[in-house]
Amino acid sequence: MVCVKPQFESLTKPPGVRVSDPIENAQFEVYTDNPVNPTPADGDRFALPVDNAVRFTVTKLEFPQLLNVDVWTQDGTLADQSVNQEVDSYPARQYSLDMDLGPMKLAVSTGSAFTVRREGNTTYISFHNPTPIRLGARSLHESPAATITVSDDPVDGMRAVSLFGSALKTTSPERSFPTLRGHPPLVELGDSFDAPDALSRPETGIAIELPRNWGDVYRTSSLAFYLGADVRPGDERTLVVDGDRHSLDTPQGFERGVNALLKHVFFLDCVVRTEGLYPVDLHERSVVEDELDFDLSNIYDASLSTRLAAYLDVPTEVTKPHWPRWKQTVDVAAEPKRVESLPFVVNDLAEIRIPRTDEETPDVREEPEAVTSFLRAREGLARSPLGEEHEDDSASGYSNVIKPDATNTIEHTWLANGFPLGASKAAAEYYKRRFDHSPSERESIRIDIVCNDQSMTEEDIVEEFYGARDFFEFDISVHYDLERAELRELLTADIDFLHYIGHVEEGGFQCSDGLFDARTLDETEVRAFLLNACRSYVQGRALVDAGSIGGIVTLTDISNDPAVRIGRALARLLNKGFSLLAGLSVARNVTLFGNQYITVGDGTVQLVQSSAGTPTMSEVERVGDEYRVTVHGYPTSRTSIGSLITVHVKNLTTQYLNSGEIDEYLLDESDLRTFFQRGVFPVMFEGSLTWSDYLLENRLN
Repeated sequence: MVCVKPQFESLTKPPGVRVSDPIENAQFEVYTDNPVNPTPADGDRFALPVDNAVRFTVTKLEFPQLLNVDVWTQDGTLADQSVNQEVDSYPARQYSLDMDLGPMKLAVSTGSAFTVRREGNTTYISFHNPTPIRLGARSLHESPAATITVSDDPVDGMRAVSLFGSALKTTSPERSFPTLRGHPPLVELGDSFDAPDALSRPETGIAIELPRNWGDVYRTSSLAFYLGADVRPGDERTLVVDGDRHSLDTPQGFERGVNALLKHVFFLDCVVRTEGLYPVDLHERSVVEDELDFDLSNIYDASLSTRLAAYLDVPTEVTKPHWPRWKQTVDVAAEPKRVESLPFVVNDLAEIRIPRTDEETPDVREEPEAVTSFLRAREGLARSPLGEEHEDDSASGYSNVIKPDATNTIEHTWLANGFPLGASKAAAEYYKRRFDHSPSERESIRIDIVCNDQSMTEEDIVEEFYGARDFFEFDISVHYDLERAELRELLTADIDFLHYIGHVEEGGFQCSDGLFDARTLDETEVRAFLLNACRSYVQGRALVDAGSIGGIVTLTDISNDPAVRIGRALARLLNKGFSLLAGLSVARNVTLFGNQYITVGDGTVQLVQSSAGTPTMSEVERVGDEYRVTVHGYPTSRTSIGSLITVHVKNLTTQYLNSGEIDEYLLDESDLRTFFQRGVFPVMFEGSLTWSDYLLENRLN
């Protein structure tokens, strides 16, 4: 049996400890001044919970990246926070040091004096003498605690959404941290309502009253979850706060008003929480505090309903300019069966919209010719094993193609009938796959590349698409000219990521002895994939139906040059911890044909977890002799909206919310060079997508 707790393994060259989270495919190495022999330890010395811990003796710990270090006393008080390039020393006392690696938390317990310093891209914790310490790790994996059954009556949906609040780990402003929200319970359709007795909604004094229809239930579900609200039938759409009634039918419309209210309340909680456990220097607080009429400390200590009442008195115009760019918009059809996807949508605090029932067929004249040819070839629907719609290759016309309303969020998902242009096609069964895949016994992440181009050597392919292979956790294999039986066998193997470079026709993948149709697969063990071939949507959809979590496919014929460019960009973005959806949103910038790539299945899946926390992309443009740098954050399932990010510019110690445009900086060439030396990340430089290491070597030397 695979252990699901973080594991510790001694390293010798260089000496140190490897920490692995088998659930999240995440690994991290901590280096020491001498070889160590970690032995099991309990977690009672840590200020925050850990899942597993070891003890050993060291003089120095070396973390190969820039980390913020939270310094806690044993009674759970945050004594200090060492940020960015700061050098900080602390006298002898019992401490617990907390470090956020993105996919997991590391903690160090010590009773000795120590110093935290940074040099280059490394964080050091040094002791005066050999010192016994404890090293702990906590996985950030979240699973639903239970399953609720509902009928097709919208009132049952209201009762289920009311119980989503049972997942909240606190009703304080700290629930704006994703790790303190928890995953809502699952929902399944049945004959009548049923919920485990252990599920109970927090007593918040907040209710939402709605007419009995599924559309309104879906629209308010993210807000209801975040507020821990009791959702109940009513004649009018109303928010009830300690008995005071507030109409949700605002001048901007019910749907827009509800989504705006969620962002307003969430943003203010992020500001107010700086008065609590994490009194960080938050940028968003500095820009809005003077416009707030309430005392932040008093509001922090108030009940949730009292805080909400105070927030409702703050005009939206005060907070809206500073809202983080929202992670995801989900368009949900107002049908009972969509309720099974709702816990996953709400877990992201998604902006939820109900698509119009009178959606018109998109005017294909507005689309590139390659897209219109794809649309003309698909009208009829064929049933998949999941009962979802498939485009029938033999049909003509495009009545099943939908062009959803545009959204300003980073990601866009479609939970309705039809084929969405520019959005991810999702379903409840695809979301559930994230819990079905068992942790692998491998220590490395397996990537298999299938290539039909014999002119490219294995070294060429790996270098072209994945860059220098200096990451211990990857095991990359390249396969050439597979026969149908060989491709079938490969697709049933336990693979973390399949990268297909070749040709796909209507009948399947082109193999050396004919076509292999993935629709003939009973199951696949491929976790995620990129099918970089013409018209690969049908084959990608078949892989998802057979068991893959999600992947990236094409809608149309793709010429070689844009295919190589977007394939290279996607491979490297996924390699750096971007999710399928976020990676695709960045990679689309490399070619005008980027809109012809979409995700199928669960687009939130990550090939690897970003050890730096939230993946980022920077825009850089010249301004005279200086450079304007704008940093953008791309939240993931583990570092979702509400997480914090530090930008390693100069000696900046300010922290930011992690989603969308973080901030803008004006740097001279020396500062820009130092910024690029902090890590390898994507950069939009003068309108073109490139990478910080390339610019450092080729443009700034």
